[in-house]
Amino acid sequence: MNSVNCKFKIGDAVVIAAENSTGNRRTPRYIRGKRCVIGAVHGRLENPTDHRGIYNPLYTVRFDLSEVSTCHDPDSIWVDVHEEWLSALKPEERN
Repeated sequence: MNSVNCKFKIGDAVVIAAENSTGNRRTPRYIRGKRCVIGAVHGRLENPTDHRGIYNPLYTVRFDLSEVSTCHDPDSIWVDVHEEWLSALKPEERN
């Protein structure tokens, strides 16, 4: 694991891309286009069993449940997402 060249840090507000034809396609559809916060930085991971080479940095991001569903409970959902799916949120986009 190497987190030296990661674009984001814990606590950064980000948004998941709506589409990413060149990125890791395992990103769930229900989080695409949704706002979240970086909860953990895993960095670049080598996984020779499932992937060839080293993928872009991996993050665990936290979504408020109301961001991804019609539920208004104060719970959250945590999902692992590769960096190519993430963009920084501007301050005016955070609320």
